Amino acid sequence: MGHTFFKRNDTYKRLNKLDPKFKSQKDLEEGTSPLKQDLSNEDLNQEQASPSSQRPQRPQRPQSSAYEQELEQRYREVQRQKLEEKLRLQAEAAAKGEEYIIETEESPKPRRKVKDPEKEERRKSKVPKALYDPEVRKQLEELKQHKPFFMYTVTILQIILMIVSLGVNYAYTGHVFDNLHNNIYFGPNIGTIIHMGARYVPCMKELTYSDPKKNFNVTICPQGIAGSIVNTDICSLGDLCGMGGIEEGKAPNQWIRFILPIFLHAGIIHIFINLIFQIRTGIQMEKDFGTWRMMIIYMASGIFGFAFGADISYNVPSVGCSGALYGLLGCLLLDLIQNWKLIVNPWKELIKMLIIIIFSLGIGLLRFIDNFAHFGGFITGILTGLIFMPTIIFGKWDLRRKRFLMIISIPILIFMFIWVFKSFYKEGDSKCTWCKYVTCVPIGEWCKDL
Repeated sequence: MGHTFFKRNDTYKRLNKLDPKFKSQKDLEEGTSPLKQDLSNEDLNQEQASPSSQRPQRPQRPQSSAYEQELEQRYREVQRQKLEEKLRLQAEAAAKGEEYIIETEESPKPRRKVKDPEKEERRKSKVPKALYDPEVRKQLEELKQHKPFFMYTVTILQIILMIVSLGVNYAYTGHVFDNLHNNIYFGPNIGTIIHMGARYVPCMKELTYSDPKKNFNVTICPQGIAGSIVNTDICSLGDLCGMGGIEEGKAPNQWIRFILPIFLHAGIIHIFINLIFQIRTGIQMEKDFGTWRMMIIYMASGIFGFAFGADISYNVPSVGCSGALYGLLGCLLLDLIQNWKLIVNPWKELIKMLIIIIFSLGIGLLRFIDNFAHFGGFITGILTGLIFMPTIIFGKWDLRRKRFLMIISIPILIFMFIWVFKSFYKEGDSKCTWCKYVTCVPIGEWCKDL
């Protein structure tokens, strides 16, 4: 053994001097053959697969020594083992649905990249990750779809009252629509709107302002309203308010005017704009939230909207369900924030909703639109939504946060209603001098009646 080893070692040194490309035994294992550079894996496979008679004839080379032949054989064996190992790993990866990454200089070690079909589908789809949570999916499956009885009833009632208002206006004035200079919404005149139940502060409480002009019991009759003073041209407060009149010697207290205006509208354009949003959004919300929840949110937002700022716009009749609809808009914003993890592109949806809210509140600054009802309804919608809206829980911390917000919203909402009605019925002028600019832009005579 010792004699053979030294003989091979001498041959190795001699070959190393003759051929500098021939380096070491390590080169054999790394796949570099000093004696046969053009021998590839495909050649090895071809030599194994094809019989010796069919193999292509190679040009005869000078006969090598015994040690060179042994090195060539060992190189072939190493390459064959590597090829077999590679084929085995590829077969195993394919059987498991995995992809075998071939060894390269950048990745010196073979790696396996797992391709989970379910994960790939999640990555390619736009489904939020929260929907793959079994608890979240269970909560979503337990949510019931309700029939929108309330929204259908309110919508039909509003349409009927709009037709009745136009009929009453025709009976009073002989015209279905008032002059566009007085009513840009193609609707009845101001006297008809007040008689139908608009929020009109002189009919709801006794006025005790420091300015005598604001405290009136008689006024010039609007067109179509027959007065009982001075040849029917001057109306008493009872003549103007209608709805059974006001008993002489008693303060006006038609509190029903906080509720009735929700179902009345100033004209065809007014009701058309409101019903577009109410039908497209309100009906779907009632299907998700339920009839009782929807009724509480809708009515609370509408009532608070008409009470909020009523003292400032005391001499301007106000009608419409805009305050209630802004309450629903507040619920939509709340629903987006609370269910953030379930929304596809939530930031995009949030920006769109904020643009809609800012734009619509900006329109409320125009004349003939009560922006106080919009602001009041929006705030009330958020608070009532925190209390009554069904929510999806995404964990213990999320449960605590939503329960805390619900609990603190109850006393805040109660305080707001007590404060707004107490402020409305107290005697004297409103101390807020700038509040009127919430609902009007100081252009020309737009704010003169506030």
